[in-house]
Parts: sequence; structure tokens; C-alpha cells
Amino acid sequence: MSQSPLSRGPDWLARLQTALPVLVAAGLAGFSWWLVSSSPTPRQAAPAAQADDRPDYILSRARIARFDGNGRLEAVLDGDTMRHRPVSKAMEVDAMVLSARHADGRSMHATARQGEWVEPTGVVTLSGGADVRLMPAPTPGVGSAGAAVAGDAGTGLRSGTTRVVGEGLRLDTHAHVLSSTLPVTMTRDHSEVRAQTLQHDDVAGLTLLGGRVHGRLEGQPR
Repeated sequence: MSQSPLSRGPDWLARLQTALPVLVAAGLAGFSWWLVSSSPTPRQAAPAAQADDRPDYILSRARIARFDGNGRLEAVLDGDTMRHRPVSKAMEVDAMVLSARHADGRSMHATARQGEWVEPTGVVTLSGGADVRLMPAPTPGVGSAGAAVAGDAGTGLRSGTTRVVGEGLRLDTHAHVLSSTLPVTMTRDHSEVRAQTLQHDDVAGLTLLGGRVHGRLEGQPR
């Protein structure tokens, strides 16, 4: 004769008490999973707003001079229009003319239709009809006229002057390195060379020409 659950006495209650922790644990596990799956997904951090690098001032027919710590004039920058960008600290110049003189007497003169000078890095980028002349220090006891005659009287360049012409030039004024990834024409005294790329170290006096290179080289007369 079967007995009802109630007539079994405490047996069914004991079994229920034994199973209860498992049921409760299963319920808690399910509840925890619901919390995790229902919690909102952390939102991706919003990208930082880009700093406004629009020109903070514009100059017309301006000239900027730069001096070293001893008050010696290092460089003079001229341009029809200059736009200064505050974030990149770049000076964009229309019809750029840049002249600089080093402490050892070497000098540089650069012109281009468009130019950019980044003050922190000292890098000058020249675009459109770029023309850079790197001139050695004057020879003691030789005037400018004598130096020009010793060089190339047709151009008025001082003897030993390196001239590079191209549509795009990059000048590192700190390292004194002139480079280009575009075709250039390089002249020095009576020699002329054309190349597809250029890297010229003015301090070391080394020039690396790449791509198709052709021209004429003439030695100094004895």
C-alpha cells in the first residue's frame, strides 16, 4: 500500500532539505549570469577632440628674424603671406625667402613659391620652384667679388657653393641636411648633375644621388 508524502514523515523533508542548497546555488548562479549579461556594455572611450590647428595669426609682407642666445642673427624669413599654426608650431609662407648664417661662417639661401618652417624641429619644406644655395665660409683675405670670380662669374655664386633646384626640397636646419624625393638639379662651380632623389649632408660634404643620374663633372683648374 502506497503512502502519501505526508504519511512518510520526515523522510521527504530531509531529502528536500538536502536538495535545497543545490537548488539555491543553481538559482544564484542563474541570477549572477543574468546580472552580467544584462549589465550595460562599457562604452568605448570617446576619441579625444582634435586640437584646433587653424592659423592663430596671419601676416602680410612680413619679415621674421631669429637670434641665438648671444644675440647673433641666425636667420631671416620673408614672405608675402605667413600663417602660423599654434598646435604644430608651423609657419606656412607664400613666396618664401629664407636666409641663414651659421656660427662657422657657412650660409644658406632658400626660395620657393610655398614653404613651411616648423620651429621645434627646424625643418623647412619648400614646394614649387624650390632653390637652395649652400655657401661655404668666406676665404680669409678674399672679398665677395673675388670669391664670385673664383666660382662662377656667370651666376655670381661663391666658389664651392652648392645649389639645388627642384619642385620639392626638405631642409633640416639642425642637422644641415638637404633632401628630396623628387627630381633635382645640383650644381657646384662648373659641374651639374641631375638625379631623381637627393640627400646632401652639408657638414660632412657628402651627397647621395638616387634614381637616374646624369650630368657633367669638371675638376678644379690647377
